[in-house]
Amino acid sequence: MQAFVNMGFPSPVGPDVKPGANRLARQYAAWLRGIVWAAVLAASASVAAAPRELRVGVYSNEPKVFVEADGKAAGIFVDLLRLVAAREQWTIKYVPCSWQDCLDALRQGQLDLMPDVARSPEREILYDFHRLPVLNSWSQIYRTSGAPIYSLFDLQGKRVAVLKGSVQRSTFLNMVDSFGIQVTLVDASSLMDAFAMVQRGEADAVISNHLFGNFHSARYGVVDTGIVFQPAALFFATGPGRNADVLAAIDRSVEDWRSGADPSYAQVMRHWGRQDPEVRVSPWLWWGLAGLVAFGLLAALTAAIFRRQVQERTRHLQDSEQKLAAILDSVGAFIYIKGQDYRYQYANHQTLQYFGRPVHEVLGHDDADFFDAATARQLRANDRRVLEEGETLEAEEVNTPSSSGEARAFLSIKIPLRHADGSIYALCGISTDITERRKAEESLQIAATVFESFEGMIVTGPDQRILKANQAYARLTGYTVDELVGQTPRLLHSGRQDASFYAALKNILHATGMWQGEVWNRRKDGTEYPAWITITTVRSPRGEITHYVGTQTDISGRKAAEEEIRLLAFYDPLTGLPNRRLMNDRLQHSLAACARSGAGGALLFVDLDNFKDLNDTQGHELGDQLLRQVAARLGGCVRMGDTVARLGGDEFVVLLEGLSPQAHEAAGQAETVGRTVLQALSQNYQLDGHTHHSSCSIGIALYADARGSVDELLKHGDMAMYQAKGAGRNTLRFFDPRTQANVTARTLLEAGLREGLREGQFLLHYQAQIHQQQGIVGAEALVRWQHPQRGLVSPAEFIPVAEASGLIVPLGVWILRTACQQLVEWARDPQTAHWTLAVNVSARQFRHSHFVDEVLGVLEETGANPRRLKLELTETLLLDDVEDTIQRMDTLRAAGLGFSLDDFGTGYSSLSYLKRLPLDQLKIDQSFVRDLLTDANDASIARTIVTLARSLDLGVIAEGVETLEQRDMLAGLGCHTWQGYLFGRPGPADALRQAVASAATL
Repeated sequence: MQAFVNMGFPSPVGPDVKPGANRLARQYAAWLRGIVWAAVLAASASVAAAPRELRVGVYSNEPKVFVEADGKAAGIFVDLLRLVAAREQWTIKYVPCSWQDCLDALRQGQLDLMPDVARSPEREILYDFHRLPVLNSWSQIYRTSGAPIYSLFDLQGKRVAVLKGSVQRSTFLNMVDSFGIQVTLVDASSLMDAFAMVQRGEADAVISNHLFGNFHSARYGVVDTGIVFQPAALFFATGPGRNADVLAAIDRSVEDWRSGADPSYAQVMRHWGRQDPEVRVSPWLWWGLAGLVAFGLLAALTAAIFRRQVQERTRHLQDSEQKLAAILDSVGAFIYIKGQDYRYQYANHQTLQYFGRPVHEVLGHDDADFFDAATARQLRANDRRVLEEGETLEAEEVNTPSSSGEARAFLSIKIPLRHADGSIYALCGISTDITERRKAEESLQIAATVFESFEGMIVTGPDQRILKANQAYARLTGYTVDELVGQTPRLLHSGRQDASFYAALKNILHATGMWQGEVWNRRKDGTEYPAWITITTVRSPRGEITHYVGTQTDISGRKAAEEEIRLLAFYDPLTGLPNRRLMNDRLQHSLAACARSGAGGALLFVDLDNFKDLNDTQGHELGDQLLRQVAARLGGCVRMGDTVARLGGDEFVVLLEGLSPQAHEAAGQAETVGRTVLQALSQNYQLDGHTHHSSCSIGIALYADARGSVDELLKHGDMAMYQAKGAGRNTLRFFDPRTQANVTARTLLEAGLREGLREGQFLLHYQAQIHQQQGIVGAEALVRWQHPQRGLVSPAEFIPVAEASGLIVPLGVWILRTACQQLVEWARDPQTAHWTLAVNVSARQFRHSHFVDEVLGVLEETGANPRRLKLELTETLLLDDVEDTIQRMDTLRAAGLGFSLDDFGTGYSSLSYLKRLPLDQLKIDQSFVRDLLTDANDASIARTIVTLARSLDLGVIAEGVETLEQRDMLAGLGCHTWQGYLFGRPGPADALRQAVASAATL
């Protein structure tokens, strides 16, 4: 009964059942178990009876996958999928479609599988793949037999057909773009269509995987160009997040195919490989293999005869075995016999030496005892074909002994050994070590590949006559290989290098064995080209010169690129004018020349007025048009020897040389040119058919004021230009030394600010805020700079510098922290605990990315009550990015902080955003309070602000209250909270106690 409890079924026997009922209970339990197992088996049978059906897309890409004339799917991937389907009991339904349609259907779930898909990062986002590749492929380019396409550069200006949406298309396009090669891609819906385009003359070349291309090249009359790229691993793909079990099943089959445990993969590849050209093997190798086979058969036959006569001729058999062993041990090949259990029954001396084991440690063991796992699997798979299928196997095997770990290549011939009745009882193997030969062949192949590379190469004898030239060299020179052989490189001399050049070349080559350098050569058609040439001497072991190897590369493209780089480095690409780098160089030379000759010179710093507005409203394209026209007009305003340059943006510089040595005369000449420029640039411009008006501001600096310094002269021109801007634009100004003094003072002040922040030279003063009935209700924190030499520095002097330099951000954090510490101090005294403290926040500080976090962090750090802290913001701050402003204010408002709108009415107040802002108070600016009693307009503005505040349910405070009359009139207008000298000047926190008494008196 415990079994039923464990399975989750209720026990048929309760705890109070009598002993006589136990037998009935056991019968009931057995009956119930029978019902349960019957249900489980029925469910399992129903599941097993419904095989999995997969919809598989099929497109035309022979021999990997295609649809035959009778409508059936065929190809390598189809045959391999059938193997997996038979193993997994799937039902396959093939759906013909074009390549792109198949991929779209797969992504939309209309197909379950898609074969022959190259894996890429982009496709891994759209599809799921199994882990192990089914097939490896690469891309090749094919051409018509008459098209002179032998390298990637021959595709310049050619039409290339390619499968639309394929990985090859994007890879090829990136490849030719990186070389600056211009090709026209012709998209095709299938590879057959792409090849047909070349056949019909609609394209000059076609891109295909090598399997399809080699399979169909003869049919479409195309040939391989030798251009190979994009090796790819091919997979089955499925829709994202679907059919993970199918992909896992495919990986299991691929693992068996790779290990050799399942020979079906090799059979499929051999079947479809019949279309490939026959591999040519040298005759001597065939004779050697035939001899080895004959020898092996003879050895097997002899052994069989010996076995049949073992009882009759034991002594003779032993003698013969010894002789045969001596013969087999003297052979350079590895000879061995394996039984049906794949264990060694015989191994000659060579084999024992290779294993490094005595004979008793080899016989009776299988390959897993001597080789690594991969080698053992490969050998077992090959041996199975001999022992189980009776195949005579000739294969190249790469074996790695587990003792040494050194992989070596063998050519193995394995034949089945049969009983008289034809049954196989063992295999005889003869393996020849071909590692060194394979390395030699690979070296020769590499050397041949290198020689026929894109780089032109020749080999000459000691007399410098050409013995061999590759096709790249022939294409480069315009001669055929036959025309070059027997000639000397003097055939290509252009005459630009004289005899002394070649004499020096010969001396260096003789002394060092190598020379390389740039040479101008002449092609067969007479055109000259720059080439980079390398010549290397080849000597015999005795030191005699046997050959010279020369390489030649056309560097015309590099030369053009260098010129382009020079232009990009020294000229503005938009206007074609000299850029800042070239202008600095010319200015340096100009200053030096004027210093030597005593002549005068001037720099005109030209900046367009309101150029940003054009860019922002009409777009950068119209802005670029304007800049090009400005550059052309500037060029027409100066003499031939003067320089016009563009520094960047809308800034231009004009260098005037050869002016009068007298400063006042040079200034007059420069002014004349400046007036001409002003007039020329103020004329209307035609931009995309529309009339546009622009002007400029010009700053003029004389060479004499710069004392030979380029930076000084540019600085003077820049400052003079800003003086022209400040004077209302569309004018010119000369550099004024007083401007330089102001800049120097500003720089010193900024440095002092930085030191003041480090040394803690800043302090806060507080000005009381008074309510008509409640008395003092708080204060405004005002920063002061206690300079060690200058004393108290006015905020009006250092705050603008802090704003411009960005120092306002760290200074603002210090002010906020000090104010919060003061709030904590006030909170300890019942008389001041209810006071609020207003802190001014600059626009730059408020826009800082960490402002909100810094405010909340300071509150948490100091423990100040956020409801006692009020941040004062200006209207100009609110104009930029209103949505971001509201979001920041809402975040701080949620933490308890209040907001006051400072200087209200002095900016561009907008009710549309004012009603959306989470404000607590409006502050009437002191400019309205100052003339409140004498100016009716100021009184009206103050009344309007109070009325607006009431309508928005906001508090209102007036600053700058200095007289009792101003206070009383404000009270009459409805403003009952004030701040100003009437109640006390700003001072330290202790001084507020006195303000309390004054407020009570007033």
